[in-house]
Amino acid sequence: MANKPLATLNDFSRGINNKDAPNLIPDNALVDAQNVILGRGYASKRHGYIRYTTGLGAGSSITKLYNFYRNNGTSELLAVNSLSLKKVNAGSLSTIPSTPTFLKSNDVQMITYKNRNIDDVVLLADTGKLKVYNGTDIKEVSPHIPEDTSSGGGGNEIADPGANDLISLTNFRALAIKKDRIFAAAHPTVKNRVSFCYHDPFIGYAVYDYWPATHFIDIAPDENDEIVELKVFRDALLIFCKRSVWLLSGDGINLTDYQLTRVNVPTGCVSPKSVQMVGNEVFYMSDDHVYSLYSTDQNYISAKVVSESIEETINKYSYSDRQKAVGHTFENRYYLSFPDSSCLVFDVLLGSWVRWTNVKANSFLTKDGELYFSTDAGHIQRFLKTIFHDDGNAIDFYIKTKIFDFKYPVNKKKFKRLWLIVKQYDGFKSSYAIQSFIDFFQTIDTGIIETSINEGAVWDESDWDNIDWDFAELLQMELKMGKKGKNVQFMISNNNLNEPLTVFGLTVEFKLKNA
Repeated sequence: MANKPLATLNDFSRGINNKDAPNLIPDNALVDAQNVILGRGYASKRHGYIRYTTGLGAGSSITKLYNFYRNNGTSELLAVNSLSLKKVNAGSLSTIPSTPTFLKSNDVQMITYKNRNIDDVVLLADTGKLKVYNGTDIKEVSPHIPEDTSSGGGGNEIADPGANDLISLTNFRALAIKKDRIFAAAHPTVKNRVSFCYHDPFIGYAVYDYWPATHFIDIAPDENDEIVELKVFRDALLIFCKRSVWLLSGDGINLTDYQLTRVNVPTGCVSPKSVQMVGNEVFYMSDDHVYSLYSTDQNYISAKVVSESIEETINKYSYSDRQKAVGHTFENRYYLSFPDSSCLVFDVLLGSWVRWTNVKANSFLTKDGELYFSTDAGHIQRFLKTIFHDDGNAIDFYIKTKIFDFKYPVNKKKFKRLWLIVKQYDGFKSSYAIQSFIDFFQTIDTGIIETSINEGAVWDESDWDNIDWDFAELLQMELKMGKKGKNVQFMISNNNLNEPLTVFGLTVEFKLKNA
């Protein structure tokens, strides 16, 4: 039988696949990928983060980050901590005065809108009454009393919308703005009710202090479902319930102008913080998978599972942890952080998942082109592409390939040599630990070999063959294997502080033995 001397592996772009057996996954998939950024033809150790604010101490979790953008071009970074709203400035947090009480919950949703004087404000849904931050202080929204022009009182409002029901809406937990309306899940007992505010024709936009008692729609009343999140999608309103998802379309003033349809998806949303726009789709965490909602037609929304390849990973999270998952979209990646500090990262362009550690985010935020997140320790952390540690701690990177038989599953092979192609960084040291496994996880005797790179230095003594040392961005390292078996698997790792790492691929030389 003819030999097939070389096999090259230079694409890891399919990411983690732990649903299928490690010898059956595609060649460009990985059994595991920790703290990795993938591209077409490379796998890099992710960059790290540093502290953006001083810590507030134990028990002082920052649970929400929000950027308050004003139309005049200014902005404020806001944070929720210890039932209060805080302003972040120059690395410190100052408490914003609150009247008459602090927040009801640290689980707060915020949206930016305008008051009746066309001033920019932030509306807060904290599972209590609707609150507003005007740039100076935070207080409960006072219900507006409409004036009746029909009585000759000279008012500029009409009586048609009826009484203001804002006083009865005492459980604001989800907010969304759809064209000329603010929609909310806010009723204290009817958990499947969507209320919407009044559009004032004289002002020309919706007013958040007037919620007519007739302006509501009950979702799936026969199923006793509960609304957890609202999201605008393609000029319609997605209503996420625990067991179902619904679409509210239409822009009319009357209730009859709205159309409610059920989205064809097998399950609802268990984590409101996981709901994020990802490109032209909406991702969310259900009780079994991460789903994507997409549309090819304005009135047709469908769903697909996007976490199928990491099914084993998803199954390890308890239902409680899935409820607490926090999502965010940044630079074509969807981040989903869990309470155990693990973070699943989906690359939209590659359609692949990797797993990051040490990212226990209560809230994410994109600010000035950088990614931030808040923690239980009262810190706000900022990712930077120029550092390779997590607030002073080493980043534990590794990739684990599939089990390769190189299309000769029953043939014994002598694995002779391995070439690893890596990037050399100008001014940074890198080290590479390479481990091989022969015949289903039987570790090769040579164990882990590490090689350090330093600009202007030489290779450490090891089992590597000769290499031309003049600085080059790509280096090819050769390792003698000299082991026999039917299949092989490789693991490349680095857990050293302040060390970047990029692997472009590897090539294996082997010789077939008789079957």
